[in-house]
Amino acid sequence: MNDTAASLRRWGVMTDRVLPGRRALIIWILAAAAAIALLAVTATLGATEYRIPAGAIVIFATMLAAAIPGALIAPYWATAAAVLAAASLSALASPDTAAPWPVAVPTMIALTFTWIIVGLRARWWVAACGWALTNFIALMTASEYGERVAVGTVVADLVVFASVSLLGVGVGVMLRNWTIIRAELTRQQAMTAAEHARREAVEDKARIARELHDVVAHGMSAIQIRAASARYRLAGLSDEAAAEFDDLAATARTSMAEMRTILGLLRDEESTVQRAPQPGFADLSALIARARDLAPVAESGRWELNDAEQADPVFGLTVYRVVQEALSNAARHAPGAATRIDWEDEQDSRIVTITNEAPELPAAARSDGGGQGLRGMRERVSALGGAVSASPVDGGFRVRVSFPRA
Repeated sequence: MNDTAASLRRWGVMTDRVLPGRRALIIWILAAAAAIALLAVTATLGATEYRIPAGAIVIFATMLAAAIPGALIAPYWATAAAVLAAASLSALASPDTAAPWPVAVPTMIALTFTWIIVGLRARWWVAACGWALTNFIALMTASEYGERVAVGTVVADLVVFASVSLLGVGVGVMLRNWTIIRAELTRQQAMTAAEHARREAVEDKARIARELHDVVAHGMSAIQIRAASARYRLAGLSDEAAAEFDDLAATARTSMAEMRTILGLLRDEESTVQRAPQPGFADLSALIARARDLAPVAESGRWELNDAEQADPVFGLTVYRVVQEALSNAARHAPGAATRIDWEDEQDSRIVTITNEAPELPAAARSDGGGQGLRGMRERVSALGGAVSASPVDGGFRVRVSFPRA
């Protein structure tokens, strides 16, 4: 399609429209109506008043009329056709007539309409060259055959022809410039609106970063400090409990590091914040090991990943976050319950299923009214073309996630 459009443009055919939709249809209708009306008048006057041969008047009157709608799609060819037709009609017209000579009134009107459209559809010099050629040819015709016509009548005809057709050139060029300026203003307005939307998005991200810092980061800092200082603040703390607090402090520190990275990205997209490597498949073992400290976790098999999947950081991060969210939900809503992770390889997909049994201990009551874990999980997985299903099973809960093979 691009090659075809380029070829058409090389031959002078415009593939874009002057105006879209209804306006383009109106212009085409008006151009066609003007062409038909001028064809009838030009052919009639040419045969009766100017005594042009029938075959010639039909050919050149048709060329002149066709140049009007033709200029909408091929302004260069329409210019050539209009110049040739007007020159031929002037040269063949008999000067022994009471009608204006050497340029008939229908020819003036047809050329004026043609130059308006050519000026609108092509560079200004195309219409200007057509105007100059037609006026020069009319002047040469008057100089060659005008001895039988009064000089004043010929001069008046040439002056009117030059003025009216030049007005058509000016109108067409002004319409083209107005269209270009309007399109540029529309483009600039769109760019301004896009920049305004981008600035609003940056401001929203900065606001979200501030709220995250105030709500989450401060709380995580307090948890990390209290967990790290527990062995010094609490007398008689057992080694197992101290190790548990140390592990809690380490988890809080890791979360704080990830939170700082997210806050830096939210505040400034182009900032040089330190970006810690995102977790992936290699970090799953450590994640599952930490989960085993809270409840029994059994694991069945592992995917045999191909090179493309192993090298895809988004795929690895998504799988890690899915397992992390499922294990976190099990720890929150089914404390102490055993959890099983099944990794399945199928022909067209890879499936991981995380199932926790019914909890032995009652879960703590929710204080926030609902979470966004499953929703975020579905958004991550759907971005890779996968699917998530989650449902209660035998008093517990099951999350099944499938990914298409790379």
